[in-house]
Amino acid sequence: MAGKAFLVDTSKCQGCRGCQVACKQWNGLPAEKTEFFGGSEYTNPAELSAITWNHVVFFPLDRRDPKKPVWTIMHKKCFHCEEANCLRVCPEKAIYKKDGWTVIDQSRCIGCGACVNACIYKVPHLAEANHVSDTGLKIIHKDKSHKCNACTLNERDIPACVKTCPSGSLLYGSRQEMIKIALKRVEELKREFPNASVYGLNEFGGLGVITVLRDKPERFGLPVNVKAIDMAEAEAIKDTYALLSHFTFGIPFMKKQVYKVSKALSSHKTPKEA
Repeated sequence: MAGKAFLVDTSKCQGCRGCQVACKQWNGLPAEKTEFFGGSEYTNPAELSAITWNHVVFFPLDRRDPKKPVWTIMHKKCFHCEEANCLRVCPEKAIYKKDGWTVIDQSRCIGCGACVNACIYKVPHLAEANHVSDTGLKIIHKDKSHKCNACTLNERDIPACVKTCPSGSLLYGSRQEMIKIALKRVEELKREFPNASVYGLNEFGGLGVITVLRDKPERFGLPVNVKAIDMAEAEAIKDTYALLSHFTFGIPFMKKQVYKVSKALSSHKTPKEA
């Protein structure tokens, strides 16, 4: 994977949530109803959603060294996989690559939820309501999938989350340069944290978000030894959908129902038939 990438250095994040606010403001996203301690520790909101495209995750205080407890805080958004499961399963080709970033075309999305189910990072979400920004743009489409697009739609040179970060925990630039910085930082951290690691080098062909961690990825809910989806099954569903969708007259709601039928029919096929 070449091109640009984000670098998330969890050892520098202060948990200010400036990235969350900047993302909301730049993309015209609505506020989210939250509860104090909605997620683990001070994580709020509890997770990503159709109207929250990046957020700050607080992990429980690590007290293994009683003299020096450590609190890890991580900026999280779409990881922009090079070989993205969400893109592979979409029956309408609504998910595509733009300058290396994984983007959703709302005009093609039928809200089938295939991308939601395929993403092991739990990034895409279906919107529960429409939302029009202060400038009159329809940003959120009800029953359609939404997530971070790396500021490629409301375009800017440096993504809003990175531009606002005061601690230097978020960087943006050449992927090779971000990897170089990450590896150097991990070597520094290993003097104090032997299990310090870099996540995103190879997962799904390489991620567009490189993350520096003080410990192993699994301690922070990041899956290891990841596997791409079964393309034979995905193609079987899409083939059935392509056939049946001719009878939907292009109506999104009907297409969504046809996808559900296609998935059910394909799941009943034997491996030999598939």
